[in-house]
Amino acid sequence: MKASPQLRGAGLAWQSRFVFFAAAAAVAVALLYLAAGLASGGYDKRPGAPIGQSLGIGAAVAMLLTFLYLPARRSAALSSGKPRVQFLHTLIGIAGVALALAHSRGRLMHPPALVLLAALGLMLTGVYGRVASPKRLAGAFGRAAIPYRPSAGGSSATRSIESLVRAKEARLARLDPRAREARFVLRTHHWVRRPLASFRYLMLARRERRTIASMPAAAAGEVEMLERTWRWLHIALAWLLLLGLVAHVVTTLFFAGYVAGGGQIYWWHFRR
Repeated sequence: MKASPQLRGAGLAWQSRFVFFAAAAAVAVALLYLAAGLASGGYDKRPGAPIGQSLGIGAAVAMLLTFLYLPARRSAALSSGKPRVQFLHTLIGIAGVALALAHSRGRLMHPPALVLLAALGLMLTGVYGRVASPKRLAGAFGRAAIPYRPSAGGSSATRSIESLVRAKEARLARLDPRAREARFVLRTHHWVRRPLASFRYLMLARRERRTIASMPAAAAGEVEMLERTWRWLHIALAWLLLLGLVAHVVTTLFFAGYVAGGGQIYWWHFRR
């Protein structure tokens, strides 16, 4: 039995509030840990010491797990459970940022701090997209929010869209013959089985969206810049985080001597 729209809306609202408080609590706990470490002299507080390195490993694992959301969100098998997958993705990401903050010991004058800053930016944009953005978009697209603007029939943009739709239908006939263009969504199995055909279809779909957005009847102008850009900023920060995380892990574990700069290598590593 499917839940009613009211119940689904209430569940999503509860999850949004939980995400906000979870992010605030995670950062608060990490800051309390840092403050307690500064006040206590009972253990080695350095990032590469046993406790600090364990926190770093936990942060790296959590952040890498969040990237599983990319194939999961496009999986046909998980499409009905996408809100739960998204909720789990958000919580794991928040936990990873908190662990990274604790691991860093607040050292912001070293290169690994760039990874931490990317993680913090990723968390902020993710929480914004989960908590604040839906409410702001509801105001833009709610009832009577957008005035009626008739499209210019027969315009070059309209003819271009018709041509793109026909091209998409022809491409889709080879990619997924049973699918209908109007309701088709690229899934993970399409990318696995037909990566080149999937990429070509994606390019056509993006051209179609850009053409629609350029039409006078489009409602893109009703959406504020922040709502149009936060997701792309979130994605850019995610890839920066991944590159920085891989570089940090590889250098500290396999090039420990270079990282130490002639000083003591006090952390667990594979080779100097």
